[in-house]
Amino acid sequence: MLPTQRHLFSIPDEIAYFNGSYMGPQLNASRDRLLAGVQLKSSPWNWSVGQFFDEAETIRTLCSDLFGGHADNYAVVPSASYGLATAARAIEPTLLKGDEVLVLAEDFPSNVLTWRRVCAETGANLVTLKKAQESDWTTTILTHISPQTKVLSIPSCHWTNGAAIDLVKIGQHCADLGIIYVVDATQTLGAMPHSVSDIQVDFLISAGYKWLLCPYGFSILYVHAKWFGARPLEETWLSRENASDFAGLVSYNAQYQKGARKFEMGQKGMPTILPGAIAALQQIQAWGIENIEKFIAIRNAELAEFFSDFGFQPLPESQRVSHILGINLGETSLNFVAALQEKQVYISQRGNSLRIAPHVHITDADVEKLRGAFRGALRS
Repeated sequence: MLPTQRHLFSIPDEIAYFNGSYMGPQLNASRDRLLAGVQLKSSPWNWSVGQFFDEAETIRTLCSDLFGGHADNYAVVPSASYGLATAARAIEPTLLKGDEVLVLAEDFPSNVLTWRRVCAETGANLVTLKKAQESDWTTTILTHISPQTKVLSIPSCHWTNGAAIDLVKIGQHCADLGIIYVVDATQTLGAMPHSVSDIQVDFLISAGYKWLLCPYGFSILYVHAKWFGARPLEETWLSRENASDFAGLVSYNAQYQKGARKFEMGQKGMPTILPGAIAALQQIQAWGIENIEKFIAIRNAELAEFFSDFGFQPLPESQRVSHILGINLGETSLNFVAALQEKQVYISQRGNSLRIAPHVHITDADVEKLRGAFRGALRS
C-alpha cells in the first residue's frame, strides 16, 4: 500500500485538498524544474539546440511506457481542446452528409463545441446521447451506435460525477464496425491504468494539469498509426525533418518527422514547461498507476460510506471510477463547496453532484477535516 505522499508536495497542513478533478497539485520536483526553465530564458546563450527537441522525446517515451503504444504515437499539445481540434481536423475529410458523430449529454464543452463546428462544416449530424437514470453510460453508448455512426467521441468517465465508461468494450465494438473512436481521457489518465492498444482508440487526448500532475499548458495526444498521413492543425517548422539544422531552415523541408510529431504545436513549452511535465510523469511511473488507483480508491470508499450515512447518494462503486466520488445532492439547496472552503476543505460541484477527488497527498487528518466540515455545513 502506497503511504501518503504529502512530503512531495507543498500543501500546508491546514489545507485539505480533495479537488484533483479541477486541478492536480504540483509536485515540488516539477516546481523546481519549472523554475530552472524560467531562469534559462534569462540566459538564452545557454539554451541549446537539443532542448528544442530532446525533452519532447523523453515525454514520448514516458507516455508509451505508461499508457502503451510506441513513442512515435504521442504528440505534445497545449490543451485538450487543441488535441480534440487536431483529431477533428484529421477526421473531417472522411465525413459525409448524414454521417453521425456521437457525444454524451453534459460532456465537457471542448468535446461538444469541436464537433458542432465540424458537423456544421460537413453536414454530418451531431447526436447527443442521454442516459436513463436506471442505465449506465457504457450500455447507453453501445445501444445508440447505428449504421450511420461514423465517429464516437467520448470522455473516459463522465467529468461531472466520475461515472464509469468501459473504454475497452466500446473500443472493440467500434473496431468491429469501423467507427472512428476518440477519447478525452483528461479525468482518468494518470489515476487509473490505460492501454491504448486494449482500448483500440484512434485518438486519445488528455490535459496534463489534472491527474497527470503536469504544468498548466501541457497536454498529450495519442494518434494511431493509421492517421499519421492526416493533415495537422498547424505547420510548425519544429515538426519537419532536419529541423535541428537551423542554418538549413530556409530550405523549407516538405517532409514531416515520423509518427505523431507532425501534430504538435509550435513553441510547445520546451525548457519552460516540459521539464515540469517530465518530473511529474517520472513520479507517476515511480509510484505505479495501480498503486495510485488503490490509494485513492480506499479513501473514496471510506467517504462514500460517510456520505451515505447522512442520506446522500454516492454513485455505487460498480458504476464509478475509483478516484472520483460523485455525490448526488438531491433536493438540497445548501452550498457545500462554499461552506467547506470556509474550513479550508476543497471540493467541487458539477451539475447536481458534489465531486470528491483526492490524490496521494491526502492524510487521515484531511479525511477527518472533510467529515467535520460537512457535518458543520449540515448544522448551519
